[in-house]
Amino acid sequence: ARVGDRVKKGDPLLTIESNESLNRYTIKAPIAGVVTQRDANAGEQTDGRLLMTLTDTSSVWVDLAVFPVERSRVVPDLPVSITPALGGQPVEGVIAMIETDADPHDQSVIARVELEGAGPQLLPGTFVTAEVKAGEYRVPLAVRRTAVQSFREHQVVYALVGAVYEVRMLELGRAAGDWVEVLDGLASGDRYVTRNSHLIKADIEKLGASHDH
Repeated sequence: ARVGDRVKKGDPLLTIESNESLNRYTIKAPIAGVVTQRDANAGEQTDGRLLMTLTDTSSVWVDLAVFPVERSRVVPDLPVSITPALGGQPVEGVIAMIETDADPHDQSVIARVELEGAGPQLLPGTFVTAEVKAGEYRVPLAVRRTAVQSFREHQVVYALVGAVYEVRMLELGRAAGDWVEVLDGLASGDRYVTRNSHLIKADIEKLGASHDH
């Protein structure tokens, strides 16, 4: 078997010959997996060394660095969404354990997620990013973060009323992920700009400057 070959349990990997009896023995795969290392070549002496390494990629560990500012909120059994650094569909899991020793360089601790059937996008040794759901709460009204702009010392969104955009000054509450809680300034059912709102802001500021002039 060569490096990169995927084998099943019981597949033949290599044949060795005894120097004493000259009998040949076939070494079979003890598990299913991928050949990730081979130090055996035809005609070489084994000399008691490691000949081949199989890696079972059906189950992987994801080690996440948790920094001090987040440590109190990250605990075992919390749900986690893991995304490969190069992109792709997130994989869902839960925190299985948290190590007790911190890294002396950045004071982070490792939170480990065990994944079954993660797929080829999460190969051992690759980098990932993760979002940990540390809490959940419901709010009466929220807007997308991408909609909120700073305007004259206020946080605003641009609401569509008929064919005209209006500036709505907001009182905001808690924020999580892509959403921000709205305490005042917008009503349920109001239509507002979620993308490219900075373009409307620029147009309004240009109009304001021309009127001031």
